Amino acid sequence: KKGRALCVGHPLTRVGCGDMGRFISMRLGKAKVSPVQDEGAQQTVLESSDADAGRLVSRRQHSLRTEGRTGFQSVTIWLACVLPSLVSVAGGALMGGGLPLYNFVARMRTNMLGNGLALLCALWLFALFVMDAPKANPLVKGILVFVSAAMMLGTAILKAIAYPWGPPLLLLFVMPAKLLWARTNTSWQNIDRCQFYRAVGGSTLFCSFSVLAIWLAWTFTTDYTPDGAGWQRTTKLQLIKDTADVYKNVYSKRALDYDTDCGPGMSVGNMTVKEQALVKTACSAAATVWFIVWMNPFAVLCFNLIITCFCLLESRSTMTEGKDVIRLLQQFVCLLVFLIMGMYVTIYAAGVSVHLASAFMAFFAATLLALVVYTSNEVRPEILAQAAQDSTFAKNMVKAFKSDWIRAVGVGSSNVLIPFMLGVDMARQLVRRLKGSTKHVGKFTDSGQAFVNGLAVWNWNSIFTKVVILGEIFGVMVLGGKFTYIFFSWLNDLLAGIDLGIILVLVFAVGCIMFLLPMVPGSAVYLFAGIVIGKQAQQTIGFWPGVFVGSMVGLLAKLCACVGQYGIGYKLGKSIAVQKMIGVDTVPTRAIELILNKRGMDLGKVAILVGGPDWPTSVTCGILNLNIPQMLLGTLPVYIASIAPQTLVGALITKEADGNATLWSTITTACTGVAAVSQAAACLVATRAIIQTIELEGEELAKERPEHAKVAELTAKQADFVKKYAEVESWTGPDAMSARRKATISLAAWLQLLAGFLLASDFVLMEPVCFRKFAVNDSIGAS
Repeated sequence: KKGRALCVGHPLTRVGCGDMGRFISMRLGKAKVSPVQDEGAQQTVLESSDADAGRLVSRRQHSLRTEGRTGFQSVTIWLACVLPSLVSVAGGALMGGGLPLYNFVARMRTNMLGNGLALLCALWLFALFVMDAPKANPLVKGILVFVSAAMMLGTAILKAIAYPWGPPLLLLFVMPAKLLWARTNTSWQNIDRCQFYRAVGGSTLFCSFSVLAIWLAWTFTTDYTPDGAGWQRTTKLQLIKDTADVYKNVYSKRALDYDTDCGPGMSVGNMTVKEQALVKTACSAAATVWFIVWMNPFAVLCFNLIITCFCLLESRSTMTEGKDVIRLLQQFVCLLVFLIMGMYVTIYAAGVSVHLASAFMAFFAATLLALVVYTSNEVRPEILAQAAQDSTFAKNMVKAFKSDWIRAVGVGSSNVLIPFMLGVDMARQLVRRLKGSTKHVGKFTDSGQAFVNGLAVWNWNSIFTKVVILGEIFGVMVLGGKFTYIFFSWLNDLLAGIDLGIILVLVFAVGCIMFLLPMVPGSAVYLFAGIVIGKQAQQTIGFWPGVFVGSMVGLLAKLCACVGQYGIGYKLGKSIAVQKMIGVDTVPTRAIELILNKRGMDLGKVAILVGGPDWPTSVTCGILNLNIPQMLLGTLPVYIASIAPQTLVGALITKEADGNATLWSTITTACTGVAAVSQAAACLVATRAIIQTIELEGEELAKERPEHAKVAELTAKQADFVKKYAEVESWTGPDAMSARRKATISLAAWLQLLAGFLLASDFVLMEPVCFRKFAVNDSIGAS
């Protein structure tokens, strides 16, 4: 048509208008585009293969055929955004049916039934995949999707007492799952990318304001209590009263009564120390239930606002230019680091609240999965390759994704899913061959065989070796955190009754020593300071002065430990091999060095020093021989982001034990969440600063430097060794490793993956998988 530009591309990056020549040149790389005008109509001559031309015409025809469905699709987007939030609030909130639902589940003791339904649901999904349910007609497919969603929601409801966050979290993630499906479905390919994300962002924004308005109106007008339903003492007491069935059934050995077992006037009676710990855990689980019921609308509001911000940012780019792809990649890396850092912090949040850590781990894992699926669908390899020619950052990204370390991370995070999915794909191919619906005669389906062929060219000896190394690091982190909390719990009992001045000196000394151990998290030191100093201060100088003194002791220990860790790095940095290991001559490390060398309180510098893990960050500063006073100056904001909140959490734990458990438990949970999100956000800002530095200074950072000549010399000397090692570690070909050696490294890697799977499951599942649930304020004598 006259005046309309023909726009083509991958279904997920299709746009309604734009410069066709520029877009096709980016899609096909070497194709040449020549615009020709004929009677006012714009035509395009694409010098490429006939197959490319055929796809071009086919996609255009498909786009013209489906333009009339825009109204239906708009309504579908709106419903996909609004219905999950509506069901979550109506079924799980205080102003809906949340309390009756949880009380019913508690009375029926449905936890084991939920386990059975979860197994049935897994078998059902397996059968759907093997029987090619996605290829069914739309009506049958819709019924199967509805049944699958109902089974998963039923499982979450039946397990709601053990995992009270399960039903609302599952319902909320229905929305992004539905939208991701829409972006990959052929019947939705005609939608302009910008319009799609504007529609989603507008719908979620409408949902956010609607939930907020309804919640506020109900809170201040309801007769749930004489004072409404705000977060106040009367509301909490009424919530406790209305969840009596939960308290009666949450503890397997007997019914609990809040006043005698969980409240400020709890009576220990003849309970053993172990039974006291179990009762305390059950009381915490019951409190989590009614707290989630009350804050359900707030969680829905926040989730929708996050989706709104994400979609409005995405609606600004059409993904037709290299800069759009680069921006998406930068966004992916930043969010990926944020989520991984959030999971890292969650490991240590388990020392305060097991339920909070479980919810955080599930949220971060689900978001990480959605992010990976979204990015892989939005970015085509050929567009990325074109962008890498013009961008230093994209070039480094392509190089990083091809490295064995990144592939090892992918294998480790996929874990046991890799052999499982390959087995499922083989079963699917077998069913297809029995049905006669495929001409492919291999063991795998066409897509499965393509995946296996891609894996076949990987250097599996190198990848499995790195999987083992990463598994050891993960295990040391997890076990180090567990043993740290056990040690601090024992030390807390030991220091009971000692003078406050002596405690301050001991806490400082212990903190400095613990900081120098790589596996000890800084959060454990801050929590320990808050518990020990806060408890003793309540009997002398008061609670809040004790929190301040404890946080200052933690800050002083942190700064002294930074100098000690710097000294370790400075000593190690004299070794050329260590310099080569951390890549002092690579662009990313030089970018970090450039940021950290800035004077004052530069945002990127502060974010790296505050958001990075304690030991590696300061040791790296020593290896790079940075300025110590400037390093300490940039570290000071850690007091606000991490030390003060976590010291307060430790002190509130002792307050919780002595006073109003409901109030202090709530504040403790909130402070723990704030500290975790703050550290993850700092890591996000740091990643953004590094990416921007690489993009702006990449060419300069890549130049050779005299001070790194010895590193380059060592690399050259090791070139022959690296080449020969690559030959002897070959996985395939005439010079491949022996079957015995392949079996040895494969077994080591898969055992590490199994161990990592069990350790990760221990944080998500409330049932003990590897370890008994233990917090830093628990008594080691309870074991």
